[in-house]
Amino acid sequence: MINSPPKPKPSFFQKLKDLINPASRVVEEVELSLEKVLRGHEIRVVNTQQPIQLLLGGKDGHKLHIYPNTKPIVDGDGSIIIHCFIIFDPTKFYNRISGFLQLNHGDTIVIGKGNEEQDNIFDFKQFVGHRHITIAHIGNALIFKDLNTDGGTIVSALSKPREIKRVENWKLNKLRALRDIYGGDIRALSHTQAFATIKKVNELLDHEDFRPKDSRGMPGGLLELPENMTPIIVGDLHGQVDNLIKILSENSFLDAMKDYEAYMIVLGDAVHSEIDGEMDKFDSSILMMDLICKLKLKFPKQFFYIRGNHDSFSPDVRKSGISQGTLWEKAILKTRGKAYKEQMDIFYDSLPFIAISKDFIACHAAPPKAKATRELLINTHQYPGLVKELLWNRLQRPNYPAGYIRGDVRRFRKTLGVSNETLFLVAHNPLSPDECIWMNVAKIENHHIVFSGRQFAIGMFTRVGKKLLPLKMPTEKLLEKINNLPKIES
Repeated sequence: MINSPPKPKPSFFQKLKDLINPASRVVEEVELSLEKVLRGHEIRVVNTQQPIQLLLGGKDGHKLHIYPNTKPIVDGDGSIIIHCFIIFDPTKFYNRISGFLQLNHGDTIVIGKGNEEQDNIFDFKQFVGHRHITIAHIGNALIFKDLNTDGGTIVSALSKPREIKRVENWKLNKLRALRDIYGGDIRALSHTQAFATIKKVNELLDHEDFRPKDSRGMPGGLLELPENMTPIIVGDLHGQVDNLIKILSENSFLDAMKDYEAYMIVLGDAVHSEIDGEMDKFDSSILMMDLICKLKLKFPKQFFYIRGNHDSFSPDVRKSGISQGTLWEKAILKTRGKAYKEQMDIFYDSLPFIAISKDFIACHAAPPKAKATRELLINTHQYPGLVKELLWNRLQRPNYPAGYIRGDVRRFRKTLGVSNETLFLVAHNPLSPDECIWMNVAKIENHHIVFSGRQFAIGMFTRVGKKLLPLKMPTEKLLEKINNLPKIES
């Protein structure tokens, strides 16, 4: 027998190429019928419909779970592809607001204590390596490589029926709870129900909590939120009801709001679709308003709506040449009548413009160009120019020279008595069609834009551990699902 020549050691550049492109190397392929102990080597798992457990550091290691977060589809060659997974700590995920990692098709992620954001999300134990394991989502497989850590990594399938369905059943329970809050199927309310609902909401807004009184004795334009609750900050929704349902059915947000541990802020523009061919249609906007009103009634101290520029019947509200403000008014008058439209006017005029807490300032569009004191922000009814800036202004650009700049953000923080580390969050001005979160925009530190009305992903912010972090989740069609939930036998 002739021995094969020794295999040459891979060069530095080959190792780098293999790390960046896991599909280019030969990897042991396994189905996780038994657990696999990795110590500096890697495996390729093809049965990705089954959730997976990682123990970072060995048998008593730090536990993470990996679950499919989108429905599998059959590819052209018959293979089953799952386009997104979530990675989370199961000891936290099911009972309180927590962070998670999202692993999309084609991505590679390095997990370890050296990543500050991951360490904040998972609070890794000391024995977890700075760069502990890579996970690549290539084709119809997940590739795991332990990075020569001391304790290794144990990879195993979660095989018990309760474990396999745990995330799905957990989400179904959230959908049932949301349906109960709405009072049944999430469909447009009848004329009578809609009028009674928005009238009650307007009565609440007359004495809304956390809003200092203005010179008229009414809740002012500033919303000062408590420091001991977790914020859930949502950008423009633009009629995407499924996206709001998705947010409410994820990450224990609904439970935290019920337990007075969290509040949700929508940064305006929940109405008016931005989808081509639907900008002059308003059924989804009407349903969105009904859902927002129901949420406000259920959570008067945990659900808040900041006014946006589309929260108006003004003819100035236009998109792609379509006068959405005028058409919105006509749609409301036609479907709900004059009395309801008058209540909508009251609703819009009763909304705050700015939210502030210990770690963020948030508004729909922009900081004021001039110095705006707390007193001015409370008395916005006296300053229409200030209101217009908060609702309409954008970043300064060559084609938009009147926009705001770094100095305006800095002055706004200083005026409100917060540090430069305080996040300044706006919606209104998505910078590209392929994203939903933009960080440190225009090189302004801690200035972020969030958008929640995409058809492919939802951007939002929430506090995980001690930090306010961006979260991005895939969209999901949930209206039909929630309205067809089987009844639970008593």
